[in-house]
Amino acid sequence: MSMRPTACRRQGRGVIRVKNWVYQVLVHRTTNECYRNSLHHVPDGSRLLDVGIGNGIMLESLHPLIKAKKLRITGIDIDANYLKHCEELIRKHQLTDSIDVCHAAAEGYCPPQKGCFDTVLFNLSFMLLRDQRAVLQRARDWLKPGGQLIFAQAIFRKRSRLVDLVKPKLKYLTTIDFGRAIYEKDFFALLEETGLAIQVDRVLKGEWFNSQCRMIAASFQEAPLDRRCEPAALGAPAPRLDARNSDPPSPVILPIPQPRATGSQGRKPAGATSPVETGPERDGAGCSSLPSAQQ
Repeated sequence: MSMRPTACRRQGRGVIRVKNWVYQVLVHRTTNECYRNSLHHVPDGSRLLDVGIGNGIMLESLHPLIKAKKLRITGIDIDANYLKHCEELIRKHQLTDSIDVCHAAAEGYCPPQKGCFDTVLFNLSFMLLRDQRAVLQRARDWLKPGGQLIFAQAIFRKRSRLVDLVKPKLKYLTTIDFGRAIYEKDFFALLEETGLAIQVDRVLKGEWFNSQCRMIAASFQEAPLDRRCEPAALGAPAPRLDARNSDPPSPVILPIPQPRATGSQGRKPAGATSPVETGPERDGAGCSSLPSAQQ
């Protein structure tokens, strides 16, 4: 016999309450610590994208900080039930002008416009992403110039088979997905490969199984400048040309000394000079007008 709609709704609300209670008991303290440090790190008036905002339980204690710093936060999450609870807390603490939420996965999220966030925050969520590299590559377009990514998460310093086995299965016991383990060496290598340079690396607290809860802020590195046409400093050695990519400068031909003429027939007219072939033309910055090399 099928359940009545009212009974189904009651059961659904009961599941949400249990899930939120488990979340609060197991990860509330760590979530608050990570979120507090991340919000203190960003400048006042920043616009943030919170990847994996969850049920918003941290708003209970941090809503005064969000208002004081005049932050504007967009939160995304793949769990619709979490977002319903988060929206309730947003209304409860009068944060509707500060926070909006979107039911979306990071792998497919498209912001309102390119480069609209000062900071992208991964607060205990990076280990849940299916394709971490793809999300980091997409995040470059989410950020304003000079923007940053903040990762607040547990990082394991040594690889452990036990952690690799147990951590992904905790969701069957706790109803909460803790994702896979993030190892320090692999994580730093991934940041470097995607063009991210670490600006801040701060230990927040020790965790279990030889891990640390850390806050890491990183920014995308700009493309290296082509310095071949910058004027050389006074006294600096001349730059070396790459024979494979640049044409050598034309030779300078000096006038051939002529013997002094004794008669009027061998004397040059006044003001006449021997032709001199100079090297390539140079612009106002002192750069030779060589054809640009293809990189």
